[in-house]
Amino acid sequence: MNSRFTTLLRLRTLWFLIVLLVWVSVLGQGFWSVANLQNLVVAVAVEGVMVMGMTIVMIGGGFDLSIGSVVALSGVIVVKALPLGKPVAVVLALVVASTVGLANGTLITRLRVNPFIATLGTMVVVRGLVMTYANAQPVPGTDPAFMSLGRATIFGGFPLPGLIFVAAFVLCHMLLTYLKIGREVYALGGNEESARSSGIATDRLKMLSYATCSFTAGISGIVLAARLNTGSPIIGENTALNVITAVLLGGASLSGGVGSAFGSLGGLLCIGLLGNGLNLFDVPAYYQRIAQGLLLLLLVVLERVANRSPQVSTRTVADGRSAGGEQPSAGAAGGVSS
Repeated sequence: MNSRFTTLLRLRTLWFLIVLLVWVSVLGQGFWSVANLQNLVVAVAVEGVMVMGMTIVMIGGGFDLSIGSVVALSGVIVVKALPLGKPVAVVLALVVASTVGLANGTLITRLRVNPFIATLGTMVVVRGLVMTYANAQPVPGTDPAFMSLGRATIFGGFPLPGLIFVAAFVLCHMLLTYLKIGREVYALGGNEESARSSGIATDRLKMLSYATCSFTAGISGIVLAARLNTGSPIIGENTALNVITAVLLGGASLSGGVGSAFGSLGGLLCIGLLGNGLNLFDVPAYYQRIAQGLLLLLLVVLERVANRSPQVSTRTVADGRSAGGEQPSAGAAGGVSS
């Protein structure tokens, strides 16, 4: 594969974002309306907080399918605990959410369960627990002031959830770029054995990464429950698909070691614009799921193609050197025989 095509693959997020922006701007009626832009910011913000957590996990070579169930769990818990006071309810929901992440980390580091299987199992278990806890019914909110967390606006119309996402993005970027633990996360995803040999506590780092990811899912669940004024046990079923697609679109890899907060932000904006555009065109939800699933498959295929090219080129060069090294031996042998 030539270098130009590889460069295009690396810039796929930028090209996709430009195409989507032109598409919704020209053909989408009402895209630039204040109401639509506010809805877009809220939708991007709710998933964006989780995208930052998932970015850390995937750079470290991990994977978390349980975040959608954690969103539902934290939303139900915070609404049910509101009689204890808003601060207590929020802290309780975040602690429980983080506990799910610690459970994921324990399964992966202590029991050596594959991250896909471990988080798939916790996804099912947590979903069953929240359905049981809520009696399979939505839990209505009892504190109107709680709704302000998901519906309030600041700076003349900017939704408060957007500010929460900005804070999460800044923290994630600083952690991955300027802090030692960020460099350790990249080392963990690049080569776990080498990271362990260099003195990095890889198991503890994995535990912290999964706890952080579930913590961000807990934040999103609380914000979403506040916006809806309801704790829903069935919400978040497609969350993992959207979040993982955004991180992959932003340049992360399923094998770990690469990615960034800015890249994931670009992927998040692409997913947000795609969903918003499809809604503007009144595309049914099940067709939207098909489009998102195909996009995820396309990203995985492109990643495989991009990663295979250097290996093939390196192998070809190595074979050429080996063949070139053997020719003098053959010539020398011929000289001896003659």
